[in-house]
Amino acid sequence: MKHKVTVVDHPMVKEQLSLVRDRGTNQVAFRKAIYRLGRYMAYEFLRTLDTEEFTVETPLGAAKGGRVKGNDKVVIILVLRAAIPFVEGMYKNFPMARTGVISAWRGPGPDFPIEVNYAKIPQIHRDDVVVIADPMLATGHTLLEVAKRVSKQGKPKRLVFFSVIATRQGIDHVAKSFPRAEFYTCAIDPGLNEHGYIVPGLGDAGDRSFGAPR
Repeated sequence: MKHKVTVVDHPMVKEQLSLVRDRGTNQVAFRKAIYRLGRYMAYEFLRTLDTEEFTVETPLGAAKGGRVKGNDKVVIILVLRAAIPFVEGMYKNFPMARTGVISAWRGPGPDFPIEVNYAKIPQIHRDDVVVIADPMLATGHTLLEVAKRVSKQGKPKRLVFFSVIATRQGIDHVAKSFPRAEFYTCAIDPGLNEHGYIVPGLGDAGDRSFGAPR
């Protein structure tokens, strides 16, 4: 089955993606680049929402205007901690979004068990567009568990996954349980290493944004 995958390949996205991939990029610059990628991806995603025309009065007469419909129906699910700057960028284009927060930890392979330490998810309505945001869609185990928890709060009109980098393996793993889901990413990398990290990827997005834990 062909999944709904959109690779956002705008030149500015490619520039910021190259910055976060670079091992020499420092913590502050990395976090800012992830923020910009969230902003650019949300901007691109707005193209898929409904719009409406209306008349606006200029100082010299009437003109046709347009606006996005349904911006207040967007629900963003933030996966701690790597998605914090990513979602901050998304808010620039989804200022009215309701937000859920989930702390999910992926254990070692080959099973990659998921431990959820905290989950606060708003009620999901049938006309909502739910965006689950995590910079790395690697094995797909974490995002699948998050999506299952979100689905317990209601079934939205659209379920969308935002990532900076994804793998086909991860997309396929999630899509098996959510075949109508949509995937937005900046790049699809070849695969994973034995630890479940995307190769070539960009390393650990959380550690590079906030520092590695001791």
